[in-house]
Order: sequence, then structure tokens, then C-alpha cells
Amino acid sequence: MQNEDVGKFWRDFETETGEKVEARAIGSYFEPGGDSQGLWGLLVLTDASFRFKHLPSENWISALFKSHRRSSSPEPAVDIVVPRADLVSLEEPRHGLAARLFGPAFPRFSLSWRTAGEEVSGSFAADPSSDFLRGLRKAVGR
Repeated sequence: MQNEDVGKFWRDFETETGEKVEARAIGSYFEPGGDSQGLWGLLVLTDASFRFKHLPSENWISALFKSHRRSSSPEPAVDIVVPRADLVSLEEPRHGLAARLFGPAFPRFSLSWRTAGEEVSGSFAADPSSDFLRGLRKAVGR
């Protein structure tokens, strides 16, 4: 994607959602009881919400690791949208030297929020070179 395409994508995103993007990162969502590799997608923090957007696609890298048999049902898209007012807590990975050297490239974090009167949480990972976790810390009030 060229720079003008990226800029257009984010302008379109802000127009469609009516929200201003404050931080974004490539990252993963780990479904409860799902496989340990997680689903890759975009983590987006706006002035109004936290979002994870996974759009399933078939690319040559994933095709290398799949069997030649095609699944009869396509992988569903995962789209998580949590209003910032519903964010409850953020648990981050350890920041010590050993964790940075021997931990995963994209450290996991847990985010809890209120939905339908109950508290739920999700496990995510974000590109550590982005400012995403710093923005999320502010959104949660830490």
C-alpha cells in the first residue's frame, strides 16, 4: 500500500466512524479457547472507542501452512468495538530486560470492559514500536 492509499484508508475510516484516530497498531486478538496464534488485524484507539478489526483473507503465507483441502465455511470476520467509557482495566506485560529479550515480539496485554451489564476481557498483542499501549493506558485512566 502506498502512502497516499494509507492516508486515504484512515481518512475514510474517520469519516465512516465519525471518530478521530488517536493510536493504531498491527496486532492480534486471542479468542478464549482458540488457537494460541491469534487473529491478526488492526488495533485502533479513537477519541470514542477501542477497536480490533480482523478481516479474514487468504494470502500466500497462510496458504503454505494450510492443508490443500478448502474449508467449506469461510473464516468469520472479527470486529470488536468498545466505547472508551466502558473500558475497565488494562493488564500489561512485564517490562524487564529478560521479558524484552526472551518474550514474544508482540507482547500480550489484557483489556477488560463492561458490556450488557457484565465485565468481559480479551487478550491482545500490539506492535511494541507503536504508541498504541501508551494511548490505551490513558484511555483506561492509568
